[in-house]
Amino acid sequence: MGRKVIQMADNFKDLKWYSQFFRKCSKCGTCKSAYSYGPPPTNASICPQGDYFKLDSYYGSRAKSFLGQAILENRVDLTDPAVQEDMQKAVFSCTVCGGCQTQCQLDYKPWIIDYIEEMRHNLVNRGIGPTKAEKIYQDKVIKDHNPYGETHSSRFNWLKDVRDLKTDGNTVYFAGCTASYRRTEIAKSTASVLTKLGEDWGVMGENEYCCGSPLLRAGLREEPQKLAEHNVDYLNDHGFKTIVTACAGCYKVLAKEYEKWWGLKLKAKVLHTAEYLEEKMKKGELKLSNVPATVTYHDPCHMGRHMNHYEVDMDGKKQWKGSYIQIDKPGLYETPRNVLKAIPGIQFKEMYRNRDNSYCCGAGGGIKASYPDVALETAKTRIKEAEGLDSVQKMVTPCPFCVTNLGDASRALGSKVEVVDLIQLVDQALKK
Repeated sequence: MGRKVIQMADNFKDLKWYSQFFRKCSKCGTCKSAYSYGPPPTNASICPQGDYFKLDSYYGSRAKSFLGQAILENRVDLTDPAVQEDMQKAVFSCTVCGGCQTQCQLDYKPWIIDYIEEMRHNLVNRGIGPTKAEKIYQDKVIKDHNPYGETHSSRFNWLKDVRDLKTDGNTVYFAGCTASYRRTEIAKSTASVLTKLGEDWGVMGENEYCCGSPLLRAGLREEPQKLAEHNVDYLNDHGFKTIVTACAGCYKVLAKEYEKWWGLKLKAKVLHTAEYLEEKMKKGELKLSNVPATVTYHDPCHMGRHMNHYEVDMDGKKQWKGSYIQIDKPGLYETPRNVLKAIPGIQFKEMYRNRDNSYCCGAGGGIKASYPDVALETAKTRIKEAEGLDSVQKMVTPCPFCVTNLGDASRALGSKVEVVDLIQLVDQALKK
């Protein structure tokens, strides 16, 4: 299938461009902690990388501003293998969760996540990245269109237990790699819910490729672009009106990054399952029965902080050139909570760190593959936070990757807290 657009946009900026913002970091260190002025005021740790390594040079966006400046101004010898190893670890062991971005109130704030990923890209171009683990799953994505090395033909094997393969309809379910190959219970619940709600839905079948998120997080550019072109071509050619995904990573890429980075605009509306369910709820179409459980909620970074939209005065017409003004559109914080609280029998308890100040599950930014100990210890911290709430039985999160890592931590701790996806609870409520 050939591209219909001969020339695409390439909106990636280099490290020199980002330097106009990361040089504005005042090195105040507020990015190390999750805080709010309240009332009542709150304060807690927010940086998984810093919390694990206990080094000031690893904590938050403050540390990353030093690293970018060192790379850009050649303040370190990046031809020295020992320096290369240290630099790769400092840059690639960050979960890129955006917790530090929430805390920053300077003009640096809107650019922090993109800047960290561009720093990775800069190191990749120097041969100092991606990590060995990321290189392995990069090759797997290129060969099999998924980072797990599973055969492409088996992507929708899970569907056989639910319904026959259907590749048309008003709505298409973009399942994503993790739900298709590792968390099939999430894919099956999503399919079940769509069917119970009478949706005319299909899947992409053999035409669904990895969304590209794992490669983008690793600082790669060419490979995820090819995936984006393929997915957008197919989705636009087949007349779907709505794209639904239950994966936070896929959601960010489909709803934001395809157009942001390459100018690839999807014709269909992109909805996370949480948004889809809330729409149905508002129309009175979500009829839920009793599910007795005491639960808490974990905010996936790619649905929350990463989807915040920042107003920046690039032309200096309101304040000064490049000034950060405000978050004019927040990420998905209330939507999944609204759906969760609408299930009869659910007793909801909020963790201390939530919404913009939520603590990362630990799996993002390639960390689950490259630094599994960091991922697991970070997730354990989150599980312990849930255990601190009285009588909580389940941690609910609408992200297969969060479910995987937090579930691993719960089992490692021998915790009684069960980690489930929001769509699984909704499916359970619709069964009765």
